[in-house]
Amino acid sequence: NSYLKGIDLIAAVILAVGGLCWGAVGLFAFNPVEAAFGVMSRISRLIYLLFGLAALYEIIFYRVIQRRWECKAWPEAAMTSAG
Repeated sequence: NSYLKGIDLIAAVILAVGGLCWGAVGLFAFNPVEAAFGVMSRISRLIYLLFGLAALYEIIFYRVIQRRWECKAWPEAAMTSAG
């Protein structure tokens, strides 16, 4: 269980870094991945692949991750705190 929580955290960190990178692209027209590793180099493409895999992991295993971390689903949590 702690091994899977570690994977959850790694995926969340990769997803957050990816979101920040794409935020920089949208806000500043600056791509930190391409600035660091070159335009569509093998390493850049690998990093983009990791961003995508982390996003898929979080989407596919959303409910499993919530149960593993003993979190309530968003609609349920909102209704519990509202009433």
